[in-house]
Amino acid sequence: MRAPVIGAIGMSLAVLSGCAGVPGRGAFGTPASMETFAGESRMLQVAATLEDQGDTVAALALYQRATATPDDALIAHIRIGEIHIRTGNYRRANAAFRAALALEPNSAEALLGLGSALVQTNDVAGGLVTLRRAAPVVRTAIAYNRLGLAETLAGNMPEAIAALDRAVALAPYDLDIRTNLALAAALDGQSDAAIRAAQQAAWSPQAEARHRRNLIIVLGLCRRGAEALEMGTSDMPAREIKALLARADAILAIKDVKARARALGTILG
Repeated sequence: MRAPVIGAIGMSLAVLSGCAGVPGRGAFGTPASMETFAGESRMLQVAATLEDQGDTVAALALYQRATATPDDALIAHIRIGEIHIRTGNYRRANAAFRAALALEPNSAEALLGLGSALVQTNDVAGGLVTLRRAAPVVRTAIAYNRLGLAETLAGNMPEAIAALDRAVALAPYDLDIRTNLALAAALDGQSDAAIRAAQQAAWSPQAEARHRRNLIIVLGLCRRGAEALEMGTSDMPAREIKALLARADAILAIKDVKARARALGTILG
């Protein structure tokens, strides 16, 4: 599953690479009460199967029915919110996670979802409040990645890097999370760490073109454009590298850290 990459405040966590997506069902972390089909009702099991098969319309209908059952309601509201997060319907995601929190105010999964939805609708401050509560409880790479992205958009770079470091430690082979760390470090002026993380992603056997483009951006943000120009390949000619470096230069010209983070999301999207 791919992690969302740093994006513009207009879509808050809109994907920089244009490819990375939002994780699927279960990525929020699952407490003992939500772990597998064993402890779930038949309705929730069928809904989860439909969701895994890609039939979100039917899954949503069943989850909505399940919200009327006291034993199923919490899980159902969270699953509804997850689907709406994945499909970009953040208003409905917000409502679903708030409904879950009305049933269980300390649900870390609902808090994580609500925080993500709030950041996606430009309420970064509100999102941070809930993500800071949720991430240390859920303790998944996705949770810390989302917290790191929100901290970045808020201009809290040390906190962003700490959260993304934790995410990378939990998912060392997730190239998109590693790229997020590289971009945050570059914004914070930590050139060596940023370039190292970006190279690890771009040079991985699993790397895609977007990871190599992000390496160019990181090199540009670290004022190492000359090195980037030496990296021309058949899938990334010199003219594309120069265009990416020009956009990195435009970001560097912005003095405010939060404004830089917002601008970063417009590069490839």
